[in-house]
Amino acid sequence: MAARKTETRKLYRSETDKILGGVAGGLGEYFEVDSTLLRIIFVLLTVFGGSGILIYLALWILIPSEGHLGKTSDYTIKANAKEMSDKAKTFAKEFKGANRETNWLGIIIVVVGILFLTDNLGFLRFGLFWPLILIVFGIFLLTREK
Repeated sequence: MAARKTETRKLYRSETDKILGGVAGGLGEYFEVDSTLLRIIFVLLTVFGGSGILIYLALWILIPSEGHLGKTSDYTIKANAKEMSDKAKTFAKEFKGANRETNWLGIIIVVVGILFLTDNLGFLRFGLFWPLILIVFGIFLLTREK
């Protein structure tokens, strides 16, 4: 009977296969699954119940990045929280610097697309949201800077 070599795998956030925090990339490497599949699962969890974002953020805070393996859990949590904060600040700067009308139009299109999807899947009735969408869009038009 030949001795099998047991490889110890460590769970970490990927620094090479990442879009936001590297959570899906790290989980993909750990479970030997395509990270795109895991990203789709996070999106589906978000659309159908909203838990995908919370799970992703929790994993981002708790799982050390590839470069922080072996550090204490306190260090990992602090470093990951700082990384999230820096990422949010960078996103806010990019959002402010971009064309506001294009950003708002993109957000509105995404929201309407999500509402159509949920209506087609039978989760929410889109017709109930039309007045709310019109009110929000009207407030946006009235309050935007000229």
